[in-house]
This record gives sequence, structure tokens and C-alpha cells, in this order.
Amino acid sequence: MHDKTKLIKMIRDEFGTVKFPSHCGLHAAVAMDDWIDDETVLNDITAKEDYFGEWWDVPEKDLLECMMALCYLDSSGIEFYLPAYMTAIVEKPLSFDEAFIRSSSWQILSTMIPDDSSDSELVHYFHERFSLIRGGKKNACRKFMSYVASCDAYDDHAKENAEKALSHKFWTAETRKSSRGKKTPR
Repeated sequence: MHDKTKLIKMIRDEFGTVKFPSHCGLHAAVAMDDWIDDETVLNDITAKEDYFGEWWDVPEKDLLECMMALCYLDSSGIEFYLPAYMTAIVEKPLSFDEAFIRSSSWQILSTMIPDDSSDSELVHYFHERFSLIRGGKKNACRKFMSYVASCDAYDDHAKENAEKALSHKFWTAETRKSSRGKKTPR
């Protein structure tokens, strides 16, 4: 239980307050799965259906209803919603995984697996979407994946996805401060 509490605090501390992605929230991202790409329509869906506020207050119901959303969010959407998903999965694993009944935490972890195919567009797409996840945020993500990989509360597929993501150089690369004081990948 202590590790769980420390991990949740770490995620909260490292991500802190993140600006809400008013151009595309969870429900708009799910609409993108239905081939909706009109920015005005997506803005309207976000304004009408998404929770506006801090990421740690996003209702669990919204997270569970919009599991596919992370596949369609841009970098600001990932920065806002990823800590909400990670925290919810750590706080209430049974909301996401129940042995032999249902499993959905694997979807979040699958999103965290960088594409290492020969398709440079897919590789670029992942790196672009996760471009704001660096430094302490990246470390919190690594700790989250390690936690899931070693915890019996999660589906085997979720654990495998966590291990696969952790083995990728995107997540293993350390960050260092550049000469301008910004953290950059090594």
C-alpha cells in the first residue's frame, strides 16, 4: 500500500497543474475514432461533454468510457489525461481489471509503447504525442509501468505491455539538462 501511495503522490507532484486541452478532450478524441475530424465539431464535443478542471478531478466514469481516447490525443492531451489514467489505474485497479471478467488497463499501457516499426510516420507520431513527457514526468511514467508490471492486481496483458514499453529506448533514455537549462534526452 505504501508504494501505491508514493506512486500516486509522485505522479501528482511531477505532472502538477496541466492546462486543459480545450481543443480536444476525451470525448472528442473518441469521436475521432468515428472519423470525425472537423475542428469545430471536436471543439463543440469537448465543450459540451468533457470535464474542465484539473486532471486529477477527471471523473473515473469519463476515463472508463473513453479508453480509446489516448490513441487520438495530441501532446497536450496526453500530458493532461495520461496522469489521470495512471492515477486511476493505481488507485482503483478493479475499476479497470477484474480477473476473467474484463480488462482495460492494457489499453493505457499499449498507448505508452513506442512504435518501433520501419514506418517513420508512426515513430514520429508517437514521439510527437509524448513530446511533453520528459524529465520527472517521464520518470513518473516509468515508475507507473514498473508498478503495473510487478503487481498481481493487473491483467497479464497489461503487465506485458508495461514490460514492453519499459524495455524501449524512449523510456530508458535518461534526461540531462541542456546548456539552456532545459532537460533533453541523452
